[in-house]
Amino acid sequence: MKENKAIIFDYDGTLLLKGEEIISDKIKILLKNLKDKNFLIILATGRPLNHCQYLLDENLVDYIVSANGSLVTAKERFYSIPISSDKVKNFNEFCSKNNVPSTFYSEDILTNGVVDNKIVAGLKDAMNINALDLPLIDVEEVEDIYLMCAFCDKSMDVKLRSSFPDMYLLRWHPFIISVLEQEVSKTNGIMEILTHHHISPNDCIAVGDGGNDIDMLQMVGRGIAIKGNKKLMEVADYVIHSVKDELISIIEIQDF
Repeated sequence: MKENKAIIFDYDGTLLLKGEEIISDKIKILLKNLKDKNFLIILATGRPLNHCQYLLDENLVDYIVSANGSLVTAKERFYSIPISSDKVKNFNEFCSKNNVPSTFYSEDILTNGVVDNKIVAGLKDAMNINALDLPLIDVEEVEDIYLMCAFCDKSMDVKLRSSFPDMYLLRWHPFIISVLEQEVSKTNGIMEILTHHHISPNDCIAVGDGGNDIDMLQMVGRGIAIKGNKKLMEVADYVIHSVKDELISIIEIQDF
C-alpha cells in the first residue's frame, strides 16, 4: 500500500445517506480504517462548512471543501474565495425586490426570509433541511459569504444573469441557481489541497454519486461511482452499490 495518497468523498448520497443527519458508525469506522492506511481524506460538498464540521472535530477527515469549492478548511481556514460585501448586498436587494427566496453560505447557511414552495422543496431535496429553520441574514453584520443561491425556476435565469453579469451563475437543480464571485467548483478546492501536499491527482481516488461529481471523478486516477447516475457511471472506473460495504475491498484488491 503506497503512502501519501488522497481519497476524496462527496457527502450527500455517498457518505451521508438519505434521511440521516450525520454519517453512520459504520462509515466512521471506514474513514478511520482509511486513515490507518495513510490516506489523506478530503470531503467535497456543496453544503456549508458547519453541516460537516463534526467530521473535522472527530478527526475523520483532513479537509472539507465546502460551498461548492469556495471555502476549504482543515483545522483552520486553508483557502477561500469570498464574495464582495457589495455584491452580497446587491443580490439580497434583488431577491427581496423580486420576492425570490435566497440562501447565503458563510460557514453556516442563512436566508433572506422569503419562503415559497421552491425553497422548501429545493432544500429538502438537496440537503434534507427545513427552510423555516434557517436564520435570517443581516447583510450589514455578516462576515464572509462564499456562495449564494436563488430559488426560482428557469424563467428567472435571464434576469439574474443580466443583473449580475460579472458573477458566475450555475443552475444545478430545477429550483436552484448558484451565484459565486467567480467560476469555481469542488475540483478547484481539491486541487489547492493536492498541490499543497505535492500529490498528483492521478494518485487519488474520488467517490461520488451525482452528476455534480463527474469533474471530480475525471480528475483523479481512479473514480468510483455509487450506482444510480448514468452519466457518472460512464466516467467511473468502478461502480459500487454503497461505500460502507464495498470500498475497502476494492482498494485492497487494487493495492492502491
